[in-house]
Amino acid sequence: MNMLWKNSLSDARHEQSVIICYTGTGNSLQVALALKERLGGDVVSAADLTRGDCRLEHDGIVGIVCPVHFYGLPVTIVDLLSRISFINGTPEIFLVLTCGTFTSRADSEAERLLGSRNLKLDYVFSVKMPENYTPLFRVPPQDKIDELLSGVDGKAEEIASIIRKRSRGNHNSNKGPGFMTGIARGYFIRGRKTSKFRLNSKCTGCGLCARICPADAIEIKDGRAAWVKDRCDLCLACLHRCPFWAIERGRLTRRKRYVNPVLDESR
Repeated sequence: MNMLWKNSLSDARHEQSVIICYTGTGNSLQVALALKERLGGDVVSAADLTRGDCRLEHDGIVGIVCPVHFYGLPVTIVDLLSRISFINGTPEIFLVLTCGTFTSRADSEAERLLGSRNLKLDYVFSVKMPENYTPLFRVPPQDKIDELLSGVDGKAEEIASIIRKRSRGNHNSNKGPGFMTGIARGYFIRGRKTSKFRLNSKCTGCGLCARICPADAIEIKDGRAAWVKDRCDLCLACLHRCPFWAIERGRLTRRKRYVNPVLDESR
């Protein structure tokens, strides 16, 4: 687990806010850390929460920062929002979706899941970040990446200002057409098979992929990475963050990898 965030929920107590982050290549973590600078509190791992009972203490504000996967929520976030509970009352909750293009109905999915827990989604935001789903799309050129990443602080300040003013509502400016969720999610659910990952001869068995997989779908066996579950979140953290480019998922994934600078030390 990357040490940029807290591993222990007890460390997140008695702060101004708790920001729950799910990240594959670091885009959402950059946004979460920028919000932490402005709202205080701690950033905690969504994957760690789902490995436990999803109970959380807070001091009034809880944020969820995550990418959009096929115009919906990551599987781990679906699990989290289906089980989350709070020890000391009901917080204000905000959601920040990071996306390469638009979010479609991902925010509505989050609202529905929280509603099933008798919780309300008070604020919704989105931030455009570099595209990283390389089985289908190209990573943007470096100048575009730099432009998007340099805009995060300004966007975080805008989000924090809205939360401080208690201007509740849906502030998602990248929603796009809602029908894309219905089209893409079926493909996503069917396409999460780990059998589509391929390991080339460059694997050294360093174990990074196993440590960062939010679905705990990878283990090191006989000195090489091995997928031990038939489904994963398809976040591509293992593929992009492998320091040896040893993991592939189709021919197109050989051409370029992407890791947000906040995770450079974990490559």
